[in-house]
Amino acid sequence: MQSRRHRWGGISLGLIAAALFAGAMPVFAQEKAADAGPETIQVQPEQAEGAGQIIRKEEGGVHICPGCLSTIFTEGSKGSITPYGRVELDAIYSSRNNNPLDPGQFNGYATAAGRSGNATSTLNPRYSVFGVRAERTDGKHSLTGVVEVDFYGQTDNANNLPPRLRLAYVRYEVAKTNITVGMDWTPIMALHPDLIDFSIMGYGGNLWNRLPQITVRHKFTDNIEGLFTVMRFERGLSAGCCGNVQARPGPNTPPSGSAPGGGGTNIDPWNDPVQHPYYGARLAYNGTGNLQGMMVALSTAYRYYRSAPIRCNLAGTCANAPGTFGGQDINSYLVGAEVVMPLSKRLKFSGELAYGQALGNEFFRWNQELNLTTGKPIRTWVGWAQLSYVPTKTYTFLAGYGFDSPLKSDVRGSTTAIDTQYQQNQRMYVTAVRPIWADFYIGAEFQNLWTAWADDGSRFSGQQYNLSVWYNF
Repeated sequence: MQSRRHRWGGISLGLIAAALFAGAMPVFAQEKAADAGPETIQVQPEQAEGAGQIIRKEEGGVHICPGCLSTIFTEGSKGSITPYGRVELDAIYSSRNNNPLDPGQFNGYATAAGRSGNATSTLNPRYSVFGVRAERTDGKHSLTGVVEVDFYGQTDNANNLPPRLRLAYVRYEVAKTNITVGMDWTPIMALHPDLIDFSIMGYGGNLWNRLPQITVRHKFTDNIEGLFTVMRFERGLSAGCCGNVQARPGPNTPPSGSAPGGGGTNIDPWNDPVQHPYYGARLAYNGTGNLQGMMVALSTAYRYYRSAPIRCNLAGTCANAPGTFGGQDINSYLVGAEVVMPLSKRLKFSGELAYGQALGNEFFRWNQELNLTTGKPIRTWVGWAQLSYVPTKTYTFLAGYGFDSPLKSDVRGSTTAIDTQYQQNQRMYVTAVRPIWADFYIGAEFQNLWTAWADDGSRFSGQQYNLSVWYNF
């Protein structure tokens, strides 16, 4: 079973309306395994004749955004606009606060086994989704786009759940090359497990996110596709975490944390120490013939930045722990492999293995990139494996395991808030999914999480149970 959950996204209704007006909405890939490029709209031979040479009817100039004037073309290609979405309710029971790494969003997913033994439960509708997909082609060129919303906005105010932007991109394709511009799924390490839990094994071995990016894909043959991407999280510094911001020291700032202002220190909470995006590449092979369904991919990514590890609160009081200093050179990198291997007509293996340094927001690993006392980058091994078994058209069964294992020497001595950085985080899951009728599904899932926390090495285990129903439309 390919993922039915994790290609969804979110946006404000205003943005959706604006995109409808402009007639340029992006493609949505329902399947969560490796991105294989956009789906080209089929055209009849008579429509394709003269493709790419049609003189488009040009409408008069119209204002499509404040301060800009553009022309809209309404003829000369065949297009469609398709709304889609999902209605979902998740019943979740957690044995011991299984979302300590992101407590603001408990009612939805698991991240780690917390110290608290308090059990919690919720009925969570936040993964309901609305999206719009637009496609346009003249037989030679194709343009695809998508804008999506879900309701995982950070604030849950009196059960009023705000929408949030998840996907908003346009993809242009000609011949064997396409370019994606906008917010899409992480193009490297693009394979994901299929479990029901919203986090998709985040903090548990799977590297993923949805990021603003410019990604160029090219098919060298029918089996081999490569891509190059420039991507980054919208902001590299999450100022809202833990009541802290980071100070960006000037050239004469002393090596230890100091009062704001010394040596040109800037503790503006909007200060972002990360200037460079990630530069990444991926090469994938998709099998045919006897190897139909097999996929092997290699990914790599790199960025450099000058860190600012001095942590200050909003009142301007900065840490002054021994060894704390600012302005370190951070080389963040990632190398990894993905594989999908059919073992029989009904059984499939899929998984990833990667090694990296200073991997944070871009890979769903908030506050895991640097030691918060020394400011040094943290190296880690991550990976996951899954068996998918489909005995009949009625049932799908999954079993999987994942781990995120930072080097202990890199996290040792990190002084941070409780339940923020871990020495090791593991997870296993078993899942069953059954269609009720048409696109109406029910799923059940059990997860067990083991976590060793970085501050004192204490270990905890927690369980989470999900019962979910959803309707895709």
